[in-house]
Amino acid sequence: MSVPNLPDELGDASRARLAALADVLIPGGSGLPSAGEADVAGPWIERVLGANPDLTGPVSHVLGIDGAPDEVLAKLRSQDREVFDGFAFAVGGAYFMNPAVRRALGYPGVAPRRMPAAEGEAEYYLDDDILGPVVERGSIYREVPA
Repeated sequence: MSVPNLPDELGDASRARLAALADVLIPGGSGLPSAGEADVAGPWIERVLGANPDLTGPVSHVLGIDGAPDEVLAKLRSQDREVFDGFAFAVGGAYFMNPAVRRALGYPGVAPRRMPAAEGEAEYYLDDDILGPVVERGSIYREVPA
């Protein structure tokens, strides 16, 4: 089975269906938007599927099932847990990618972390003496005007 390029093929009807299904998973409340209000079916699902194309299959499968959103997801949860989990993971990822949701939660996102030097890394950079002039010069300090 070939998996379609879902972000390119999502029309208005599919996006509305995705928003309705996502609202069952994340209904909102307590100051947080629902999945539909957070535009999960818009650019955020496209980013999720772009980052993890393996989720295209479950999302496409769930969108192809007819029925009321709550009934579809309840049936999937009990009968095809792998597809349900993939769909829920994609929706959750799209929801938390939205900066408005992260702000409402007070979570700014993952900040870059300093990586410690690997063993032998300093020696690697000193081997060809590329840092020799810097080491010989010593530290430079300039007074900052007040």
